[in-house]
Formats: sequence, C-alpha cells, structure tokens
Amino acid sequence: MAYKAFKDKIVNLQSDVNNFRVEFLERDGFKKFADNLSSNVHQWHNICITGYFSETIRQSLESILTMPKCNVRLICPYLDVRKNRDRKNLQALRKLVKAGTEIKVNDRLHARFLVAYNEVQKHPNIEYWGLLLIGSFDFNTECMGRERYDAGIKTMHPDLVKSAVELFEQIWSEPESVLLKDYQP
Repeated sequence: MAYKAFKDKIVNLQSDVNNFRVEFLERDGFKKFADNLSSNVHQWHNICITGYFSETIRQSLESILTMPKCNVRLICPYLDVRKNRDRKNLQALRKLVKAGTEIKVNDRLHARFLVAYNEVQKHPNIEYWGLLLIGSFDFNTECMGRERYDAGIKTMHPDLVKSAVELFEQIWSEPESVLLKDYQP
C-alpha cells in the first residue's frame, strides 16, 4: 500500500480506538461471549463461523436468524458418524439448516473463527465493519462448558475482519466444501 494511502487510512481510523483494541479471551471469556452470542453479533448482517457445533449453540444461532437482514453461514470439519457425539452434532446442524442457516462441510478445515460483519459502501478505506473472534474455540459443549483450556482473541480491526471474511469465502467456495445436505459422511 502506498504511504499516502496508508497514512490516510490510519488518520481516518484513529477516531475509533475500539477498532484497534484486541481482547484476549480465555475459556471463561469465551463462555461469556457464547452465552451472549445474540447480543454480541446483533448489529452485523453476516455471521460466518468455522469449527464444530453442537446442540449447545443451536438455539442461540436460531435466534440470530430471526434478526432482520441476518445471514448465518457455518463451515464445519469432517463428522465421523460412527461417534455418538458427531451423530448428535450432525442432528443439530440439520436443525440449523431447517431454520435457515447455510452450512458446508470441508474435511480439510482446521481454522476456528467467527466473523460478524457488514459491508461498507461509503468509506474509501474500509470494506467491512465487523467483529472477529479467532482462537481454538468451537461452539460446542466441551468449549462452552469450559471442559478444555481454549484461548483466542477478539477484535474489530477492519483489516483483520476483512482477512477473515476473505478466508471464509475462500474455504466456502472450494470444491471440497460441500453443502450439508449433499454431505456423505
């Protein structure tokens, strides 16, 4: 990026210090975030999450779907239906599809993040305003129940949000990412 463009971007963003704030989340912080998921993402129209999901988060995601202009997409890794836990998770995912969530499965997925954002048309240096949560967390019983030690970060930095949106779209668009309804475990 050219120096002047970079300088202008920094000057324009300096008025909103929260964009540069990065918050460390440990397992209790993630539990609190997940328990208040609807209120944490209520201002964003696009909610994209990667990782494992269980019945524990289903109702929160379904309530998000009732918000105006809200689009929820999930990408999860391989589900081994020989395992009871994955069979139950698959049932929860199917319920989410019926509620309006778009879900794909990608057997190569290991990334764990949530990006909630709105596209911005009127700002020359920012494509997305949003929230990024990235770490080792899954939206499942083990993580939300604090059975494991997970950690991550939360930020609203526009460049990081943009990078997360781009990664999500890349994974979503890969031929290896198949719609849940077409997934043959």
